[in-house]
Amino acid sequence: MADFAVPRADRFVRGSAAVAMLGPILLVIVAGMMPEGLARGQMVVWGNAGIAMVLTLALLLRIAYAMGFSRAFQLALAPADHAVTT
Repeated sequence: MADFAVPRADRFVRGSAAVAMLGPILLVIVAGMMPEGLARGQMVVWGNAGIAMVLTLALLLRIAYAMGFSRAFQLALAPADHAVTT
């Protein structure tokens, strides 16, 4: 018998894929209702940048959740080791 339980990671991937696909489509539909001009183009460009920013933030939070927030913060705040040995 098959297990129909959906793992958490699968929901995250499906949700981010839906945002990545439907966001630009809705932006173009809304921009199509606006009059021609600079504002229309700016709305599409800034809207797509906002969608990319939201997806990036969601991915970073998902990585921090998977690593454990305290360990992720320790890695982020650790001094960079730029020593080059020859």
